[in-house]
Amino acid sequence: MRAMHPTNRMLLGGFLTLAIVMGVGRFYYTPLLPLMQRDYGFGPDIAGIVAAANFAGYLVGSLMATVVSRGAPRLAAFRVGIVASIVTTFAMGLTDDLALWLVLRTVSGLASAFAMIAAAGMVAEALAAIGAEARLSWMFGGVGIGIAGSGLLVHFAAPFIDSAGLWMAAGLLTAILAPIVFIEIGERDLPATLRAPDPRRRVPRPLPFWPLMLNYSCEGLGYSVFATFIVAIVKSRPGLEGMGDWVWIIAGLAGLPSCLFWSRMAERFGFSAALMAAYAAQIVGVLLPVASDSGAAALVAAVLFGGTFMAITLLTIPLGRHGLGGRGFAVLTAGFGLGQMLGPLIAGFLVAGDGNYDMALAGSAAVLGIGLVALAVAIRMRPATV
Repeated sequence: MRAMHPTNRMLLGGFLTLAIVMGVGRFYYTPLLPLMQRDYGFGPDIAGIVAAANFAGYLVGSLMATVVSRGAPRLAAFRVGIVASIVTTFAMGLTDDLALWLVLRTVSGLASAFAMIAAAGMVAEALAAIGAEARLSWMFGGVGIGIAGSGLLVHFAAPFIDSAGLWMAAGLLTAILAPIVFIEIGERDLPATLRAPDPRRRVPRPLPFWPLMLNYSCEGLGYSVFATFIVAIVKSRPGLEGMGDWVWIIAGLAGLPSCLFWSRMAERFGFSAALMAAYAAQIVGVLLPVASDSGAAALVAAVLFGGTFMAITLLTIPLGRHGLGGRGFAVLTAGFGLGQMLGPLIAGFLVAGDGNYDMALAGSAAVLGIGLVALAVAIRMRPATV
């Protein structure tokens, strides 16, 4: 690996970081949920509570991470986050106690936030210093490969290992990758690049903050219902039981190139235009399982959802991070985090009561629609000179 260019090595470290703490640490619960319900007998209300605990931890961790200083404190936060994510993933297989699950998933969310924000900060700053900020999109593909890899693990190992064993297997596999990220992610300078920037490349033009805040909060709530329950939804439909894992795997594979694709679209057509298109595609993806029970609809939904949910974050942050005197990133993250915590909680109790999964997905699509309207308002309000 030492033959690789230092920039590529750092990007690989960031890629694997997001695979560990996001693709597995944060989203592994989705393909495991039907197996956990089979093994432990809990309903969608408990499923929503466990998911919300992880998202609550992520919210708190995101806010705490914004006050961590650069240098040694940020590097320490990153390493602690990696270790905590791996340990809590493994430990989920050691207990069947709900209270301990909630603690573990909350700590896992904290760990995901610390590791992701610290790693993204170190990589982004190193890339910015050499004029290669656009390459950060390669790092976010790690979320997709983590989702796809963990989905494949569940699909092929589930006939032989119960859900507890699958939690522990994922913890062990991510531990194998940890030395690479510890070596490659750090506070360091990268060699200067000789490649001149493309003068035709569009750059983000900031949007009015509060409409963008509403938009991003709606995204947090709207995406989280699909991200939590889609495997359980597909597996609950007659004739599609064997397709549930593949829906999640395909969502991960679609996410692998998504940030690169949408970054290119943003640079060509504008960040706001690309963000509008990504929202529209995600809304269609969330509604497809409501409109049709077919396997084809589920697979197309997986592509549309997986191909947009990380990219929306990547496109939103540049449009709002300078708002509120430089506190825009923290406040946007708080709104998103609150939304994604409420999404599975509300959906779980809705399905456990008089509702069903179709109602939950339709409701989350409606929230995404409100977010799209708020984005359109923000674009309309933006001064022409900005």
